[in-house]
Amino acid sequence: MELYSSAGAIPQRGTGNLVAIGKWDGVHLGHQAIISQLVEEARQAGGQSVVMGFHPHPMAVLRPDEAPASIQTLDERAEVLAAMGVDVHLAIPFSQEFAAMSPEEFVCNVLLRDLKARKVIVGFNFTFGRGGLGTADMLKSLCVPHAFQVEVMAPVREDGESVSSTEVRLYVASGNMERVTGLLGRPFSLTGVVERGDQRGRILGYPTANLRLAPGRLLPAPGVYVCWVTVLSEPSPCAGGDLPCTILPRYGPRYGGMLNLGWRPTFQGKDLRCEAHLFDFQGDLYGRELRVEFLHRLRGEQSFQGIDALARQLGADEAAAREFLERHE
Repeated sequence: MELYSSAGAIPQRGTGNLVAIGKWDGVHLGHQAIISQLVEEARQAGGQSVVMGFHPHPMAVLRPDEAPASIQTLDERAEVLAAMGVDVHLAIPFSQEFAAMSPEEFVCNVLLRDLKARKVIVGFNFTFGRGGLGTADMLKSLCVPHAFQVEVMAPVREDGESVSSTEVRLYVASGNMERVTGLLGRPFSLTGVVERGDQRGRILGYPTANLRLAPGRLLPAPGVYVCWVTVLSEPSPCAGGDLPCTILPRYGPRYGGMLNLGWRPTFQGKDLRCEAHLFDFQGDLYGRELRVEFLHRLRGEQSFQGIDALARQLGADEAAAREFLERHE
């Protein structure tokens, strides 16, 4: 998959561009229904699937004090889209100038002139243009004089609940990772580079990889989690910010583990840490990039009366985490 930041730079291929538009924060099951439809139709028509989104989140520009934490970084979102078979992800740099574009200008300048879209797929609650005045129905009416179709997808429900990025955020924030997995169709994950911490884990017999996380990320509730940890084989190709670039899903050896996300009250910690212990791993992880998938919250963060009590609890956490992984392999 190719990642672009400019609609006009995307080359025309095959029978033309089929475009899906949205924020795609989290790429949850509702998003996936739209994207899967897009990819399938593009392949059948011999065209190119283009998933158009924005970076940063529009709220971060329009109302930064109310902007939600990001469920994914741009790199993480791009890898999920690549795994779904998308040809191009267009991540438009969202700005006040772009936000001031009228619905008519958006259709004429972006969809027709730059993308030359032959079909557009959006969600039922899609809005666009200055002040969010454009709706899915307006998009349909604006396309009538032009040679492209518009399809509006119905909401997706999971266990009787509408799937949305808002619901994903609520469950992540509460630490209900099983529910998050149901809404995303995969575990919630964080990607970060391992940097040096206090190295207390070695003393306790549980060495940890201290992850440096991207700012503004949505984080689960503090506590101890069962997780899968993948040691990624190579850095993200777009980590330097140079676009366009080619995105492929990244893989590597995966280990079961447990993770502490919190402030380390036993040691009067001053900063939030994300520290993962990989089961049955031997080696040096400093400077490596890891993907951590959150499966289950074992307990909340606690303060212990000394390292002996903490070590005993870590032993119980390990036993519980290993048992969970065996039952859910």
